Parts: sequence; structure tokens; C-alpha cells
Amino acid sequence: MCPPPPPPPGEPIDAAAFEPITISDLAAFRPIVGELVVEPDGWGVIGTPTNFYATAETHTMDGELFDVPIQVRWTPTSYVFDYGDGTVEETEASGTAWSGADQSWTETATSHAYASRDDVNASVTVVFTAEVNAGAGWFAVPGTLPVQAPAVAVKVFEVDTVLTNGDCAANPAAAGCG
Repeated sequence: MCPPPPPPPGEPIDAAAFEPITISDLAAFRPIVGELVVEPDGWGVIGTPTNFYATAETHTMDGELFDVPIQVRWTPTSYVFDYGDGTVEETEASGTAWSGADQSWTETATSHAYASRDDVNASVTVVFTAEVNAGAGWFAVPGTLPVQAPAVAVKVFEVDTVLTNGDCAANPAAAGCG
């Protein structure tokens, strides 16, 4: 069902005429998904939190639907983090960057600790809701639209602790060095 023809220029459009709009009608208005960030710098250590966060934000796009100029506001409402090792978690949190050295390697709402040494590809799918404004105010569009951000390669290392007697760079023959 198509909405009625647009009113003359400058007159607001009756939002009720657009109520049958569905999320699939907005396919041409592909939301900006952002990226998945992995801290520290795309790698992790077995048994230690690796931090993940998505950069998707609420944003508005202009365009036309049924030959009528509209605005579409996309809002991320949930995130599906696939850590690449078989672990997938859905959350309403996009995650946040570590804020300084004292927070590095600490657990966050979206961090993940790997159990084995592997190279994996992690990804995030951002689930968006949409609102449309055709000149008479914003109204919600039923449904959600999941959009996957580009995958990110994550290298997972295994680290062993070794006790040494002093600085191995200065004294490579010291106990524990070599």
C-alpha cells in the first residue's frame, strides 16, 4: 500500500499516512554501523580480558520514500558480539574504551577472555531501530535492522611468567634469562 501523494511544497505531511511503513521499506537508508575496536591494538592474552567496543551512534539520514522527502533516525539498541572462538553475547551495551594504563587489562561489560591461543576473527552486529519524520514529527517504524560491522582479526597470545635475577637486557647470562 502506498501513501497518498505528497502535499504541496512547504506543507507538513500527515505522519498517519506513513504508519504502514516497515523496516524493510527503509532498506535504501542503510544505517552507518561504525566499527568494532579491539583493545589492546587487535590482540589478547589467554585468560586475560581483551576489550571490545562498537562505535555505532544514533544518526539521521535524509532521503525520499514513495517520492516524499523524509528523514530517518537510526538508533542502535543492542549489540551482538561474536568473539571468534564460538562465544557470542548480545547486550544493550556498546562497550567503552579503556581510559588509561590503570584500566588496561581490566574486565569491562563487553570484554572477553580467550581460553586458547588462536588467531580469530571477531565481529559485532549492531541492531538498529528507526524513526521517520516526513514533516509532521517523528514516529517509530516497527521492527529492527541488524547490520554487521566489518570483522576484525584478533591474535591471541600465551604468556608465561619467568622470574629472573635482574635485568635480562643488561645481563643476559643472569639466572632466568636466556
